[in-house]
Amino acid sequence: MKVEENFIPQKDFENISTVLMSSHIPYYFKNDVAYQGDKDFYFTHELFNEKSEKSKFFDLIIPVLDKLKISTLLRVKANCFPSTEKIIKYDEHIDFPFKHNGAVFYINTCNGGTWVKDKFIKSVGNRILLFDSNKLHRSTNCTDKKCRFNININYL
Repeated sequence: MKVEENFIPQKDFENISTVLMSSHIPYYFKNDVAYQGDKDFYFTHELFNEKSEKSKFFDLIIPVLDKLKISTLLRVKANCFPSTEKIIKYDEHIDFPFKHNGAVFYINTCNGGTWVKDKFIKSVGNRILLFDSNKLHRSTNCTDKKCRFNININYL
């Protein structure tokens, strides 16, 4: 596991965060967070999946992908977790059942974050968490902003 601050140049980060936290990008209701049938929900915008771009906003995240030096991209999605009065610690999950790399690129700074084992990585804008996402991990929402925004990237 590795955490890097100020992952991309500030101008690129501001471009990404401005769009992802605006009304210009559609987020879609997802009826579960960790696994099919769980009790939680959030909103996502799929940028890449199944070997192809799924969104006209895909080019927006190229600065992040370029810096990761990816050989094979598996999935990229923007996530929007609405705030609640108390932090929700969503169930543990794995992203795919095979060895691969995961990255969580944080869009806004808030009191939510990602749990990897017993370590909590707080959401800080332009921070990235790099980890083995076929190992158990969990996300949270936030209580101090309207929503917690991040980009989840799975790759080889």
